[in-house]
Amino acid sequence: MAPPRLKLPKKNRDSVVSGLFLAASYHEIGLKANGTRQKLDDQDDYLEEADKHEEAMRKHRFGDPAKALRFADRALNVYSEGLAKFPRNFDLAYNKARLELEMATDPVLSQQLKVPVRSVLQQALNSHQHARDLEPTHADTLFNMAQVLTALAEIIAEDGEFDVSEALQYIKQALEIQSHCFELQEAAFAKSRLELEQAMRETAQYNTPQTDNGQVATNPTSKPQTASQEEQWVNIEEPVTAETLLDTVIAQLEALSALCSIVSSNLVSSPELRSTSAITLAWVDSYSTKLLTHVLPTLIHENRERLESRLSDVMLPKATFTSKYLELSFRLSAFDVARYRQELDAAFSQPELDAASEGVLLAGAQALISFNSALADLAASGVSNAEGESHDALRWKILVEAQSRLSSVAKIPDVDKYTVATTHLLRGDVSLYLQILAYPPTAYPQARNSTPQLLKHAEIYYRNASKLFASLGVSTNEDNITCEAKGAVVSVLQQVTTDQAASSNSSGRDNDGAMISIPASIDQIERALGPALRAKGENWTRELITHMVSEGMVMPEVFSAIIPF
Repeated sequence: MAPPRLKLPKKNRDSVVSGLFLAASYHEIGLKANGTRQKLDDQDDYLEEADKHEEAMRKHRFGDPAKALRFADRALNVYSEGLAKFPRNFDLAYNKARLELEMATDPVLSQQLKVPVRSVLQQALNSHQHARDLEPTHADTLFNMAQVLTALAEIIAEDGEFDVSEALQYIKQALEIQSHCFELQEAAFAKSRLELEQAMRETAQYNTPQTDNGQVATNPTSKPQTASQEEQWVNIEEPVTAETLLDTVIAQLEALSALCSIVSSNLVSSPELRSTSAITLAWVDSYSTKLLTHVLPTLIHENRERLESRLSDVMLPKATFTSKYLELSFRLSAFDVARYRQELDAAFSQPELDAASEGVLLAGAQALISFNSALADLAASGVSNAEGESHDALRWKILVEAQSRLSSVAKIPDVDKYTVATTHLLRGDVSLYLQILAYPPTAYPQARNSTPQLLKHAEIYYRNASKLFASLGVSTNEDNITCEAKGAVVSVLQQVTTDQAASSNSSGRDNDGAMISIPASIDQIERALGPALRAKGENWTRELITHMVSEGMVMPEVFSAIIPF
């Protein structure tokens, strides 16, 4: 999570009260009573005006996201106007860059954008570069800039035609910036502790000064501060604390996780990536080893009392990174299955983690799903392990375990609707992962015997997820449509499975474990996926089905009538 914006300097109390009165009296913040905008003369006027728009943005963020985005756009316009007049003003540059990052990454605001999120992130990157040029050692600017680079890498990676090397370059740059940011914060933290200790010593000494005759000394020249002196403009920066350092470590772990995930997801589709992936893995290993065996333990040891309550905040990202690192290592044949399983179990059973919490359960389930995908890709590649052992039973076991964890999340009291909806979506996916085990080369008996039931479960999970996402409003429209479309794909699978069973029975053949020989017709597909086709179009629908096939949820033969595999 990025740190807060710079806090605005305050004018004298009368000016602040006047500004608040204006904000409360007029719907369009920044307008005079006659409807014209207040004249903005100096840099502080622009800061104060933009801040009013940002406060209004946050006020309407959940109730009226479209209105919130309009206020965000007005704030950006004010920052831009201010920078046109005062291009060297760091506060204006920082706040503009920070707001662009928030607009691109906030799940509510980003849904309202009229332009691609990537273009907003690119603008945020340009803005952060300008702010960094003004103050190269400002830690919050560096922190936010790294967040922009990580977000850019992740959104580029979601594009089916993206350049993997570009995404990885962004991630590595983000990590280098975060490392530099941590060094600056660490130095500032050490300095502030020394200054505090010195101030405490001086205060203790000042409180007990003695004259030669033993009387307490006084300072006759000191004068009490007046109210006007206390209310002058001041720049307020958040002090660097142990918590600040911990947040930067967490950001580095999240960036490392993103890097591993991007490489793992593209090893099959990008053969050139495999040739350089060993170098990437070595780089990740070196960076993470220093972070996890020196930086983090030292930080916790020296600030145990302050960080005790936040250990779970860093242990979960650490476990998530470990799972991503294990997957990448396994895919590159650096780890075997036994080590993968052993270290994955250990990662999510650390004593600082609450195994029954929604975050740990959800992350653990997602890690198990990734484990299954890695095993499935290994089987599909035709590469067997040294013993020639089949991993069908292991895949079934870890998927059932993932399903159990997701079920536990949904049962937690007062868990938010979005999390519950996400668990239903993932449970639908897991049901499809389980049913795909019914077909060769796996043909796992338990999957063959329960295929109709697994498909029915998937249909129910997707339907429930769709309803929950729909109830959350416009910010989850994309999730809602995705769940509806996946549910429609399941209905096609059910029709094909029923048709094939009927065909086998009429011919007197035993069809257990046979490949699907009756693909869905174009009419069946269009009828089931009609809502998705109308809402998102043919290309989006084809990409969804292609993704489900590539992820090992759907047999390609089912949709061979519309997509050649």
